[in-house]
Amino acid sequence: MGARGPGRALERLLGLYFLAHIPLTLLFDLQALLPPGTYPTQLTDLMKWYTETFKDPLMLDPPSWFKSLLWCEVLFQLPLFPIAAYAFFKG
Repeated sequence: MGARGPGRALERLLGLYFLAHIPLTLLFDLQALLPPGTYPTQLTDLMKWYTETFKDPLMLDPPSWFKSLLWCEVLFQLPLFPIAAYAFFKG
C-alpha cells in the first residue's frame, strides 16, 4: 500500500500531469511536425487561435531546432508518459 497524506496527493498530481500530456502532445505538439491537413480543421483552428492570441512564435512558425526538440518529445517522452502516470497512480 502506498503512503497517505501530502506525499500521496503529490503523487496523484504528478500522475495527472503525465496523463494530461498524452493528448496535449498528440493533438497539439505534433501539429508542428506533421504535414498540414493531418488534423481536423477544429484542432488547427484552435492551434491558430492559441498562437495568435498568446503570440507563441515557436508554435506559429517553428524553427528547425525547435522541431528537433518536439521530435525528442514524441520519440522519448511520449512513450514514457503513460508509464510515469501509472507509476505515480500506483504508488
